Amino acid sequence: MKSSLLLVLLLAIGPLCAAEAPSDATFADLAVAEKRVAAQQAIFDYSRSFLMASPEAKAWFERVRVAAKASEDPEVQAALGQVLLLDPAYKRLLPLNPKPVNSYEPPEGTTPETKLAQLERQLDLRRPKEEYPLSVDELVVLTKHEDFATAQRANRLLRRLSPSTAAPILWDRLAKLTQRSQVQEVEDEILRLPSALATKLLPVAPVGSSLASKAAWARIVAVRGSRYGKNGPLLRESLLPLLKGPANELTEAAWAAVPKLFAESNRAALTEASQGLSERLAPKAKAALDALRAK
Repeated sequence: MKSSLLLVLLLAIGPLCAAEAPSDATFADLAVAEKRVAAQQAIFDYSRSFLMASPEAKAWFERVRVAAKASEDPEVQAALGQVLLLDPAYKRLLPLNPKPVNSYEPPEGTTPETKLAQLERQLDLRRPKEEYPLSVDELVVLTKHEDFATAQRANRLLRRLSPSTAAPILWDRLAKLTQRSQVQEVEDEILRLPSALATKLLPVAPVGSSLASKAAWARIVAVRGSRYGKNGPLLRESLLPLLKGPANELTEAAWAAVPKLFAESNRAALTEASQGLSERLAPKAKAALDALRAK
């Protein structure tokens, strides 16, 4: 009963709207930049009143179609094109191709690079392990590849397959690298290891001989700094000497780790280390001291 009443009301609204159809002047306003938006809105609002196909609707939308073809303005053509989509007689197009998508099996990799790409794709698709083109042992071999990008991709996939196997390899690789960009990539992979595993295998002293690798170690300490347990004193002993010296990547990373690793009871030693710092480091040291934990 309610639906029938609603239909009657909608049909009654149609003639009322028809009496207020936009005039020729409204269509002429489409060519005037200052009046164009108002004219487009009037035509659009009136077109929405046609809910069912009828002779009146056919005549109206034919008028809109003629106006769209006659106009040379791309904006007017686009606006009237949207209006024509409201035509009840317009045949809606399917949003998707009804034909099934052709599926092809990807070719098997023959080189280390293609096998790594295939493995990454299958990991993303969560395929069964039996379909993996590389085993954990084969990935370990590829982590020693002479090409850094290939070795790093093997490291990343090994971390996804076996984090416990990847962790010591990543730390060993971090200690040997000197280029900052390469160090940062390995650092990112270490930070993606499970927290418990990363904490367990974290070296208690800076790794490597380069400034970049030592700074990476300090940044990792800063991230995992509240979960070290019995290794806390050893880490504090290693980090304290790094707080002194010129302003560089290492000293900044070391001071950033202070709030996570030290407490209020260590303030005296930290205050001593903060003496004589450069203008670049002094604010970082002050912020670290202000953020010390009470216990």
